[in-house]
Amino acid sequence: MGKSSFRYYVSGHPSSSLNSINFGINGDYYLNKTWSIQTGLLYQKMGGTTYNSEFKIDYVNIPFNMNWHFGKTKKWNLNFGIIQSFRTNNSMAQNILGATIKNTQTAINLGLGYRIKINNTIGILLDYQFLSGMNNVDKDEIYSIKNKGGNINLGTIIKI
Repeated sequence: MGKSSFRYYVSGHPSSSLNSINFGINGDYYLNKTWSIQTGLLYQKMGGTTYNSEFKIDYVNIPFNMNWHFGKTKKWNLNFGIIQSFRTNNSMAQNILGATIKNTQTAINLGLGYRIKINNTIGILLDYQFLSGMNNVDKDEIYSIKNKGGNINLGTIIKI
């Protein structure tokens, strides 16, 4: 669970930030002590605000990341990859500057985290994730609209 702050960019010009809560579940499949593959299912709001409007686009995100665990005790991690996002709210009710929003978005992702070990099976994760939309989310392609933003998260680690 965490706090998100996103903006949409219309032809390179940013809106003001939209702040919201995000939540989800991630899993790591360890290839060795240093590398893991990370995926999950995350819910978050993206969009932004202008002087007279607030645009909230709800997404379910599926990340596909490589996760590099580093440091003497491997408590730090750096992850990078892509996120495929699926919009969950109605595009006719939710638009930006009259543009209809596509049902999907692909983004690049970069994150940094720190694990606090409680015991051999339970821990706490503090992490920051940055997302930058790669494709135009304007269905009619009148504008070039992309989401960018980040999350600060606090999570529980359960080793299975």
